[in-house]
Amino acid sequence: MNIQDALTIGDLTKSTIVAGSDGVTRKITSIEVMEVPEVVSWVTSGILVMTTFYSIMNDEEKQTEIVQTLIEKKAAGIVIKLGRFVEALPDRMLSIANKEKFPIIIIPKDVSYINVLAPLYERLYKEKQLRENADHPFKNFESKSFSSLSEAMEELSEIVNGTIYLEDAESTLLYSTRKFLPNGWRKSNSLFSKPNYMDYESLAVEWRTSLMQKRVAVLKVDGFRDIIIMPLISNKHVFGTLHIPYTDKLGTINSLSEHLHEAVNKIAELFMNEQLYLQKKRIQHLKLLEEFNQAEDKLHDEKDHFVIRFQADWFEKSYAPADYVMDHSNIILKEILSIMNVVPECSYILFEKHGHFYALVTCMKNTDMAAIHSLEKVAAESIHPLTIAAVPVMKNSRMLEDSIRLADKTMEIGRLIRKEESFYTYDQLGIYEILIDLTSRDLVTDYIQSILEPLFLDQNKELLDTLEIYLNENGNVTKASEKLFIHRRTLTYRLQKVQDLLQMNIDDSEIRFILNFCIRIKSLAR
Repeated sequence: MNIQDALTIGDLTKSTIVAGSDGVTRKITSIEVMEVPEVVSWVTSGILVMTTFYSIMNDEEKQTEIVQTLIEKKAAGIVIKLGRFVEALPDRMLSIANKEKFPIIIIPKDVSYINVLAPLYERLYKEKQLRENADHPFKNFESKSFSSLSEAMEELSEIVNGTIYLEDAESTLLYSTRKFLPNGWRKSNSLFSKPNYMDYESLAVEWRTSLMQKRVAVLKVDGFRDIIIMPLISNKHVFGTLHIPYTDKLGTINSLSEHLHEAVNKIAELFMNEQLYLQKKRIQHLKLLEEFNQAEDKLHDEKDHFVIRFQADWFEKSYAPADYVMDHSNIILKEILSIMNVVPECSYILFEKHGHFYALVTCMKNTDMAAIHSLEKVAAESIHPLTIAAVPVMKNSRMLEDSIRLADKTMEIGRLIRKEESFYTYDQLGIYEILIDLTSRDLVTDYIQSILEPLFLDQNKELLDTLEIYLNENGNVTKASEKLFIHRRTLTYRLQKVQDLLQMNIDDSEIRFILNFCIRIKSLAR
């Protein structure tokens, strides 16, 4: 706001410029009422002074001196109420003001200060707010629309140039941006993981109460950037916290927290909308599953249908206390939806059963293997470690329950004997269901004992391990020795000792089959 603008606001419209009219573009940064002559100590650049000259009404020299001082201090101008204590202004004062282009404005004696000051103060405050809003880094974020919570959090991450993550009220990780750097609070961005900070549980309890009043907390950890903690609130309940790394370019913590409130409210709204969307998606898929079960078999004959099961350690870490406004399983559902969306030319129905997550996959006839290969790739490349078990194509919809059981069994066996892998198929592991069943039969266990008993002694454990790897490598001495990190001669020596103890020729393919069978049954029985 400059002098020219001020002349159009409130009762200053009743004023007249009597000198320095060429200076109406001077900027006004503050306004003060002055009734004492000592102005040097408090006058600042851009100030607009209002006065009646009451204390120096009979001292024209002092009046002129004050104007001269205001000019030197680069004040914006002076407003004088004429006719109350001073009837006219000194010619020398007016001459100096004209020369220096310093506006002298007079207002009638019946104009109230409050009617001049109030609208000017309001205008200055609004301009200050506009400047702050224009400068603060979250301005564009507040006005922008986002299609998803993830998109909004990535945008925030770019603004602060750091990791943004969202935790529930128990400090369980719900979302993290792609750019993740370990800090003093947490070292992992695994879904549903907990912080590494020693006293995180008591801090979480404290935040649930304090953040309802303060709406901001600052976590300080030596050697790391401060972290601003902002609450996500619904129905007077802190259901989560947003963690934002602090940097000086964001301004002071107090001013930053004011600007962040709008951003955090937007995050909270996006989170709740996403929860609602996922809940609707779950209901939609349940209806599709019901329609599939009720459809005639001839409708299913046109396409292939098979079941897959999902499993991850982080599934088991999810939980949902009764007073929460969120369902943690919806977040699992979101991850699975994002995975299934990259499987080409297939539709799918997601559902839960006995606490496990499944998908009924539908694709064109004879294209199931392409879908299987895509799923295998997805499982291997998943950001959050994930295991998938797939079973053969169903012959009709009545086989759905059987397919679910096979998926469970495939997952169980795969996690038992191939823990390092992320994708299992029943075609590969189905035989183990039969082998596992054999482990409970006395005839089989007695047979294994009779064959391998010499190798069960503690001193021969190394020989048993050597034999197992040798058989796994199909009798290839070179590959087996590399796997064992021993010389070929050492392996040959060990294998000779195995033959001597078992009284068997391991060069015989049938003997190798028997030994392989016995070792596998033994390992499944552990």
